[in-house]
Amino acid sequence: MHHIPLTTEHMNCVLPYFGEINPTQLEEYYHITAVVKDLTVSLDLNFEHKTIGQESLRSIQNFLNNLDRWDVHNHAALERDFTAEGETAEHITFYFDELDEAELSALLPGETSPDARAFRLLKELKLVRVGLYPDGKYDAEQFATFDYALYLAAEPSNQVLAVNTDEHGKVDYIAWES
Repeated sequence: MHHIPLTTEHMNCVLPYFGEINPTQLEEYYHITAVVKDLTVSLDLNFEHKTIGQESLRSIQNFLNNLDRWDVHNHAALERDFTAEGETAEHITFYFDELDEAELSALLPGETSPDARAFRLLKELKLVRVGLYPDGKYDAEQFATFDYALYLAAEPSNQVLAVNTDEHGKVDYIAWES
């Protein structure tokens, strides 16, 4: 009896969070809701092409396996950007203009100093979405986008800070989006 060896090119791949995908018949968009560091996070995978190679699949697997780690790196990058008065500082200042004192006090109980309040608000930014673009879908130059938002009245704000990274979690840039 003659056996034909199966290569991994023709087999489904199991990705963390997403489960099985067929790397030779990719869908354009995959979406799930998952728990990352005790937070409910929207995860999406976006593909330009119908196929993907093993090296790219390994990059996606590795990236997804390290979401907790990337989240820690991203928070450090947000703090650096805040200190440098970048997009993050503008984003935080926006809330001091938009929210009334009662809303701010609910978010920041016991904080009175403006600087302490701003830094505490920064710490309240939570991961709400991770989008992966491993083959440049939507002309994306980044591998992944992590969206961070404040929770107001138990819902994430529609104002997000998007931390854009490469496949190794290195932050490329931070943008304020709504």
